Amino acid sequence: MSTLRFDPSGAANASATVLKIDGLDLLFQQSDIRALESASNLDRNAPRENSVGWTSYMRQRWPVYCLSDQLDLLSVVPPSRRTCALLALEAGYIGVICDDVSIIKLAAGQRHEVPIAMKDAETPILGLLPSGDRLLCIGDPNRLAACIERQTRKPSLPEESQCLA
Repeated sequence: MSTLRFDPSGAANASATVLKIDGLDLLFQQSDIRALESASNLDRNAPRENSVGWTSYMRQRWPVYCLSDQLDLLSVVPPSRRTCALLALEAGYIGVICDDVSIIKLAAGQRHEVPIAMKDAETPILGLLPSGDRLLCIGDPNRLAACIERQTRKPSLPEESQCLA
């Protein structure tokens, strides 16, 4: 995609950050990650709608979200989620709970487009990058935040109504 501001295929030996969320490996520029914190240190009092708590950075509180490997919002943090990564956005920050965070050196590799069956104009996954035995999903923090925002605004389905027939 031409909108990719981070093109790891041309960044041989550059460092990047991988957030592991279940079976999903999300790749971000190292500069997109502002802080890492233990999930046990989150402030879980009065979380923002659909978030699991708050983290502090730059004397402000920022919402923290827990996502599935399908990037759906989860209301309960699985026990395997030990780390909160604070992502820098154009206007602020959000935290994402993940199983693990790693810094990797990118080898010169071929970035692949997202398959047509998976393409969505609103997806936060902008490309795929093979790395050893895994496939890294190239992410964009602002698009991830927009994906989370869409889910928080999504109207809930009405309760199943009783059939009166």
